[in-house]
Amino acid sequence: MKRDFLKMMGGLTAASIVGTPSVLAQSTTTWKMAIPVAEKSWFGEMHKWWGSEVEKRSGGRIKVMYFWSDSLVKWADALPGIKSGIADLAWVSSTYFPAQFPYYMTLDQIFNFGDDYVAGMKAAIDTLENQPDLKAEISREDIVILMPHISGHAPVGTKQQLGSVREIKGKTLRTYGGARIEFYKALDANPVFMPFGDMYAAIDRGTIDALGDMAILLSNAFKLNEVIKHVHFFNTAGVKGNGGAVASGFFMTGSKYRALPAEIQSMLMQLRSEYTERYGKSLMELESNIMDDWKKRSRIVFHTSSPEDEKFMQERGNAANELLFKRQEAAGHKNVRAVWAHFQEARKKYEMKR
Repeated sequence: MKRDFLKMMGGLTAASIVGTPSVLAQSTTTWKMAIPVAEKSWFGEMHKWWGSEVEKRSGGRIKVMYFWSDSLVKWADALPGIKSGIADLAWVSSTYFPAQFPYYMTLDQIFNFGDDYVAGMKAAIDTLENQPDLKAEISREDIVILMPHISGHAPVGTKQQLGSVREIKGKTLRTYGGARIEFYKALDANPVFMPFGDMYAAIDRGTIDALGDMAILLSNAFKLNEVIKHVHFFNTAGVKGNGGAVASGFFMTGSKYRALPAEIQSMLMQLRSEYTERYGKSLMELESNIMDDWKKRSRIVFHTSSPEDEKFMQERGNAANELLFKRQEAAGHKNVRAVWAHFQEARKKYEMKR
């Protein structure tokens, strides 16, 4: 009889173990989200919308706790922040981790996207998940993108007007790194890597002469319009700028994601798709509104490139991209051109669909 009792208890234990996922699926958990920007910003509103949708669509099983303005994990520490478990989600930018993301960084070459930001983000996700070399890189780091990012075109901000793109020569200029470093070197500037949070003080104090890669919405969130008077698009023919950051976004560790119930994983992927559309369309609209506001309130003057400067930009940008390709190949990353080609083909595909 004792043997029968033990056998029965063993069966109950096994059943409880098998049933554990459904029990966990009904439990409540809180995700800590590390955000580098302030709550009262367009980015803050986008992130809160995403969090509220997660809570609603999970039936209240997942709550999101927001940590604003680098209060939980610094932007430059986002990757180790989620891997250590300090944060459940964080904004990981590839250029902050060049050793880990040599292929991911390739997406931020000069001229990487046009004026359709939704297509640019969709192309980035497509490349992350379908290009073999980049897919392997992301798998090695074991991370999953839940919210994509695109900076919009990234112009140059100065206190004094530049009469031509060529006048950036010799000036110390902030950059977010990657291909942008070689691009500004090709323009004979002195590029210095600097996180966004340090830009205001640097140009205000005169530590640097210009703010490179000054994405309009992020610049607005960090109030950079208070310390500049001119914005130079450094654009090529037919577009608003020369590209910007797209190899960036909010990530969760793969182990955490895989532990989620299948229906929650599916919900997060559907939400990612909707977020991409919402983010891209809103960004394209708000950039124009912000620039109008900067003109009126901050008296900022916007400058497009002359035909001569457009040609100069194209030549120097192509040279910078080629130099970075060769450098990455020499370092052992033989398929950077394949990653870039996949991204560009995907971008064209999504632009045509839209």
